[in-house]
Amino acid sequence: MWTALAAVADTLERMASGTADPTIYLSSLDPGVGKTATYIHFLRELLASPYHRDVSALVCISRREQIAAIVEQVGLLSDDFAVLTADPDLNKLGCGDPSSARILFTTHRMVEQRCRGGSFQCVSAFHYRGRPRAVRIWDEAILPGQTLTVERYALALLLKPLSCRPALASDVERLFELVGQAKDGDVLTIEDLAEKHGITLNEALSLVADGTPDQQAAVEALWFLFGKPVSVRKDGTRGNTILDYRDTLPDDIKPLLALDASVRVRSVYLYWEEQRGGVQKLPPAVKRYEPLTIYVWKRGGGRTALRKADARLAEAVANTIMTRSDEDWLIIAHKDRGGENLPEEVRALLPEEMMDRVHFLHWGAHDATNQFAHVPNVILAGTLFFPQSYYEALGRMAAARHPGEGPFSDEEFRNIMLGEHRHLILQAICRGAVRRCDGERCPPTRAYIIASGHSGIAQVLPDIFPGAKIERWKPLEEELRGKAGDACRYILERLDRPGAFVPFRDVMAHLGWRDRREFKRSIRRHAGFCDAMAAADVEEWGPGRWPSGFRRVI
Repeated sequence: MWTALAAVADTLERMASGTADPTIYLSSLDPGVGKTATYIHFLRELLASPYHRDVSALVCISRREQIAAIVEQVGLLSDDFAVLTADPDLNKLGCGDPSSARILFTTHRMVEQRCRGGSFQCVSAFHYRGRPRAVRIWDEAILPGQTLTVERYALALLLKPLSCRPALASDVERLFELVGQAKDGDVLTIEDLAEKHGITLNEALSLVADGTPDQQAAVEALWFLFGKPVSVRKDGTRGNTILDYRDTLPDDIKPLLALDASVRVRSVYLYWEEQRGGVQKLPPAVKRYEPLTIYVWKRGGGRTALRKADARLAEAVANTIMTRSDEDWLIIAHKDRGGENLPEEVRALLPEEMMDRVHFLHWGAHDATNQFAHVPNVILAGTLFFPQSYYEALGRMAAARHPGEGPFSDEEFRNIMLGEHRHLILQAICRGAVRRCDGERCPPTRAYIIASGHSGIAQVLPDIFPGAKIERWKPLEEELRGKAGDACRYILERLDRPGAFVPFRDVMAHLGWRDRREFKRSIRRHAGFCDAMAAADVEEWGPGRWPSGFRRVI
């Protein structure tokens, strides 16, 4: 850990002295090791050094609400710093003049918007006394660009607002049909409709200004995709999605120090280093997690799975909380559970005196906060999954490989997806007390995760938290009855031998059913049946495109 921290300080010093190589330095220090404290102390020393009076620093933060807390930690005088964000009230902190402040705090999004994928050196808003700042710090996750995905049905949503330009709307409708006819993995070259119809991105955005955020996002992505080869991914029930990426991080922002605990677990950094290039990893600082116990409940943990089968999710969470009713708990869940309110449901099942000890966060606000660093118990009430198109677009961006430059293999896709699982789980669980250090270890803590067997999440937990104990979590005891229970027992008996496969038709014959749709609705999608299959590490599988039976997870 000390070696990793020294490498961070050395990199900052070399930037201040003008001797750092023009690269992006990636530092992976596990949460709580001291990355923020290190650069805070560096900023104090930089301001105090008589040899660096003309050296200035730019600190890029992921969320603007974090800036005030960091400013307070550094203990800066108002003349020493300024803030540049989209929030005018926040910008009043400090001297109010970015060009004359030695320390400038801004956000990742502000850098991307101001540079627009072009030159960093030419953006005067980030200059100090007319020159680019020498010390550049990027706190938390960094990516070289932005993923671009447009669902086929999002194209249909654009037809009405674009109807004032009939020829354009007609071409978008033809694109809708073309995407629908494409096969998973196809590469299409989209006609440049922006040039053909003489309509800029800003003009197109004005046509959907009163529309939904989905319509505006679709227009913004689509205008970047026009005239380029795009890959097609089938996103389950969402249908086909076209995808690519665009670079947004300016190349001349180097040298830059990026501090992200997920560097050691997130696959995009490996692809960036090995295929795109331009980054250099600093020594990592990995804690030991022997005092952490992770309990895994094997059932579907995605938003859709929980919406179908979460009638007793609140009961399961409340039962678990009551096992340590005198301790604090943090529950991280999906923000939208089909209109239901998990926090209210859980609190309704708990005694009044426990209300102050139970805290909630939703996915999307699960990182970059230390507010719950005292909480020893964390429950991930569901896990965050993205559409398949997002994972491919993310991997292509990391590898600098546009759809016209080669395929994206199934192995690469799974590497990226598992890397994102590792990243999200590390950041989420480390909102609790596990982020703290007791020497080289975390303190005694517990984490509870809902994850199906075929997601691969349980298998990667030892990579995320080396030394942690992994145990089974079964918060609800329920015997599966009726036809679903009969099907479950029949399948498990057939799968006793290695490599066994049980076709759907055999299960239907055993149950005396002939209607495949009814079998899918009443058995394969039965909440208790799905939980039992997940707990037994059984998945639906088939040698073709669609599953045709059951097997043990490989």
